[in-house]
Amino acid sequence: MKENTPEQQLKLLCSLIIRERAEWNYINENGCNDPFWPDGCNLNLTRNHIISYKRDIAELCEKTGLPFPEEYFLKVPPEVEDNYMANMKQKERVERLRGQGNKLSQKKKRFVDDGQLEFC
Repeated sequence: MKENTPEQQLKLLCSLIIRERAEWNYINENGCNDPFWPDGCNLNLTRNHIISYKRDIAELCEKTGLPFPEEYFLKVPPEVEDNYMANMKQKERVERLRGQGNKLSQKKKRFVDDGQLEFC
């Protein structure tokens, strides 16, 4: 099987960053359906994926001499409380999480994606 070129790898990593940022925004607004973990844990996991992809891009660009793509400089969403819940409408899920000893919070962190790039 043929291995991807560095340019193809870079394009894939950029698309993964875009996808994970969209996922983070969706979960922050609507919540998710994970039966065992609050939305905050899932948001922080998604955030960590973004950070990991940025690290992979940095390594690839430094190794190959490719220029850093714009996606590398997009803002990373903020870390949130692990017990954050976007909404409490999923009654069964909320009760299950509370039954596991989670003290759930609805303290929302806004992620203002104003189009400004940031240096990492």
